Amino acid sequence: MVKDRIVLLDSLRGLAVLGILLCNIPISAEPHAVATSLTLWPLGMAPASVAVWWATQVFFQQKFYSMFAMLFGASILLVGGEGGAGPDAGERRRILILRLVSLLAIGLFHGLVIWQGDVLNTYAIVGLLAMWARSWSAKRLLQGGIGLHLALSAWGAWNLFKHAAEGGGDPPPAAMAKFLAQVRADSAQYAGSFAQSFVQNAKDYWDYVFGSFTQWPPAWPLLVLSLMLIGMGLYKLGVLSGKASTGVYQGLIAAGLGALAIVAMAETTYMLLPSHPWPSRALARWLQSATAPVVSLSYVGLMVMAARARFWMAIPAVLAPVGQMAFTNYLTQSILMTVLLYGGRGPALYGKVDRPFLAGAVAVIWLLQVLWSRWWMARFTMGPLEWLWRLAYRGPMPLRREHRTAPVAA
Repeated sequence: MVKDRIVLLDSLRGLAVLGILLCNIPISAEPHAVATSLTLWPLGMAPASVAVWWATQVFFQQKFYSMFAMLFGASILLVGGEGGAGPDAGERRRILILRLVSLLAIGLFHGLVIWQGDVLNTYAIVGLLAMWARSWSAKRLLQGGIGLHLALSAWGAWNLFKHAAEGGGDPPPAAMAKFLAQVRADSAQYAGSFAQSFVQNAKDYWDYVFGSFTQWPPAWPLLVLSLMLIGMGLYKLGVLSGKASTGVYQGLIAAGLGALAIVAMAETTYMLLPSHPWPSRALARWLQSATAPVVSLSYVGLMVMAARARFWMAIPAVLAPVGQMAFTNYLTQSILMTVLLYGGRGPALYGKVDRPFLAGAVAVIWLLQVLWSRWWMARFTMGPLEWLWRLAYRGPMPLRREHRTAPVAA
């Protein structure tokens, strides 16, 4: 039962880390301010490009980081236990703190040196707060996480109504022209020399980190906290470990499909309206954010049902090795994206390739990571970067698998 539970969690991590890539790669190809925009995308609105944008916004955007944050909450319990005063409680707490502090250092290095879209630092900082809720009951964890997420969604809705009451709409032409000029300047830096792309990446990452934790309310860290608490509660209930009833997963799938339908209608309406008005865009973005955890849990339900079906069980089996080395795969994705796109590191395609090309690159990386993960995990106990990370909080551990040979008869 434990083995099955670990395989399922690994399969979900694998799904999450692969799904995140399609959302991340546009941010590596264009400045963050326009990377997810329909109308401000610098390469225009060709039908194929719009189709990739629509599919990303409806099925991927915000869904997989929500899933990953919930799984990260479950990992806090797996590593640190449920608190309390047991004989190993202090040691497990020490290991968990070291794990999160070392992750913070890795995240800062990743964001400043490799790719500015890093989320590991936020997960580490928020995890240091969420870990103190390990002893809470599943009900209390879910109440706290869902309540916080609803409050953030309500805050977002209030800001939209307030902006609409003040006149709404996009910035005036002069402000928009200034904004687009800054976008072009940033793009030129990313497409320039290695030093230029390095400096611009570090600057954007630091501005993002500083802004995330200094604005009020700090919406992004609080959102991650809400998802971690939900993940901890669902793990305690057995939902994330595949132990809940079939009816629970069918209910999650149904709720997620309903949420997907609502988001799809909102995004389609915004896409088809000739002027792509601000109210339509704002509503679609809000619905996408508000419903993301529901859709993520429907994907969890689909994965569990696949694991229980003879015909579909190959899907979680293929994804499990990817999830076992999700940390390695996540950081490798950043290296591949920036080598391909940033100036001074490879082909320097920054600002030159449209969404269909990026989607094709994602498909190739997916295939490579599935094959690479399967090959590696057949020979080693964990991913290479997982092994290095564990040195920081557990000390040396065996990496190569021990292959036992059958005894020779005398």
